[in-house]
Amino acid sequence: MGSPADFTIIVLIVAIGVALWSIYDRMVQLQRDVEALKRKLDAQDAPPEQS
Repeated sequence: MGSPADFTIIVLIVAIGVALWSIYDRMVQLQRDVEALKRKLDAQDAPPEQS
């Protein structure tokens, strides 16, 4: 078996990986929300189509 220091390092690496993945996931979701808001605002600002 490894020493407690080895397990601590592994746990810290996993925790950092989870934190980075969570930050990345939140950034991607924020980008999607901003793009959706831009599309919504563009649709509202577009002049009405004449038929």
